[in-house]
Amino acid sequence: MAVVTTSVFMTMSCKKGDTGPAGPAGPDSVMYSNWITLSMTGAKDQTSGDSVYYQSITAKAITADILNKGSVIGYLLVSDPLSNDSSIINASLALEEHFVVGSISLLSPTTYTGFLYRYVVVPSKVAVTGSNGSVKTYTSKEMSQMDYSTLTGLLKVPSQGSGSAAAMNLSN
Repeated sequence: MAVVTTSVFMTMSCKKGDTGPAGPAGPDSVMYSNWITLSMTGAKDQTSGDSVYYQSITAKAITADILNKGSVIGYLLVSDPLSNDSSIINASLALEEHFVVGSISLLSPTTYTGFLYRYVVVPSKVAVTGSNGSVKTYTSKEMSQMDYSTLTGLLKVPSQGSGSAAAMNLSN
């Protein structure tokens, strides 16, 4: 009788609660920035006399752990002046990127002032569940070699805004 009473009591007193708010991104989350309008500063190289343009961007998501085990991938939105078509390219194709804890330094012999720049911070490995239920693990190196639409589609990074893709299964 005690077992039946306990079972009935437990069945009646247990109910699924409301879903709470999403928690903060964990340390192994894929992080991504908003699109940043570049405003590069120009200077003359004292040795060669060549022009150089630079900009520093604060990037709190870049940690020592990310620099040691993961990767940071920068993207640049470029437009063709003749066709007005735009493309998103890996920023390293157009300018020099230096990633350090907490910031990104951009350098170029050509100014990219007015262009849009975005970065994605990737931990060492990311496991993604496909639509068929299979799990595929990608290394940060594999992800850094993906084009923008492949990477953002895979990680479900929205076209606008900043944040984290913490809903995925991430591992070191």
